[in-house]
Amino acid sequence: MVPSGIRIGTPALATRGLLKDDFIKVVDFIHDGVQIAIKVKGSVKSSKLKDFIEFIKSDNFQLWNSIVDLKKWVKSFASQFPLSGVGTKNLS
Repeated sequence: MVPSGIRIGTPALATRGLLKDDFIKVVDFIHDGVQIAIKVKGSVKSSKLKDFIEFIKSDNFQLWNSIVDLKKWVKSFASQFPLSGVGTKNLS
């Protein structure tokens, strides 16, 4: 199965308080992730998801630093927009 697009629930992001510029940042994160996947796909000899995953787990995979950096940036950004009711004290 090869996905052809991403559907983003913009109401969920807006509910968390994201504004126009924040949505652009989310798109930038997605773009960075897709670019990493494209680089990996170029190194995999097959179009099968199984082979893609095996390559990522192999010693030949050299993009871990890119993934770790992207994860760090996403976590830092997302932590500015907590989910309502998650991680808050129960006041009742």
